[in-house]
Parts: sequence; C-alpha cells; structure tokens
Amino acid sequence: MTARTAALHLPAELTFSGADDLTGIVTFTAMSASAPGTVNTVAYDTATGAIHCDCAGAACGRACWHADHVAAAWALSPTMLDVRWLAAGKLLRYGRKLASMVAAYRARGGRALPADMVNLTAARSEYRRRATLAALALPLAA
Repeated sequence: MTARTAALHLPAELTFSGADDLTGIVTFTAMSASAPGTVNTVAYDTATGAIHCDCAGAACGRACWHADHVAAAWALSPTMLDVRWLAAGKLLRYGRKLASMVAAYRARGGRALPADMVNLTAARSEYRRRATLAALALPLAA
C-alpha cells in the first residue's frame, strides 16, 4: 500500500466478521471500492500474524490497505478491549473458563457459541501479546 493510500483508510473501516478459536484466525470484511457490490474478506492469524486478503490488489500480489490495518482492527475491537484491562491472573482464569465452556458446548451440541469462540480467541491473543512483551523486556532487564 502506498503512503497516499494509507492515509485514506483506517482500521475502523474493517467490519469484524468472526473468529475461530481452534485456529486463532479472525476475519474482517470491507466493501470493495473497485468492484461495487463485492465484499473483501481479510483474515488475520492471531498466533502467527499471517494475513490473507481476497481483494483484487492482494490477488495481484500487491499490498492492500486491508492487510495493513487488520491487526490494528483486531486490537481495537470491543472484544480485545474487554480483555486488555484484565490483570494477568484474571485473564488466565477467564481464558480457562471460556475454554471449558467451548469444549462443553462442542461435546454436547457439536459446536460452540460464536460469542464464546470470539472471547476465547481474544483471551488467547491477549495472553500471547503479553507473553511476547514480557519476553522482549526480559533481555533489557538482564
């Protein structure tokens, strides 16, 4: 994406679509500017940072604004903002509770509640974010 294009878009332009707690992948959508009526979908792997977008630019191997803003859109999503303030112990308990709820629903009904999957993905994502920050800070303290 060019600097000119970057200035024209914001993470808020991406609409949250869903999350898969098994893969850690969250998806966002945005209406296509080049093909009216077409919806572009961008997927963000919260564990690896990998991004895949199905827009025309990405299909041609070019960088797109969707990919540039999807990590920020996830970080600014209401679900992530809800877990960001939790203390470490509470975050861990919250994640464990959600994991058990999701497992129970899958065992009983074959699928989990979408809200639980999103919240579990957010809790895991926040846990990994904090672990990465702690690992980066460790060499500085030594």
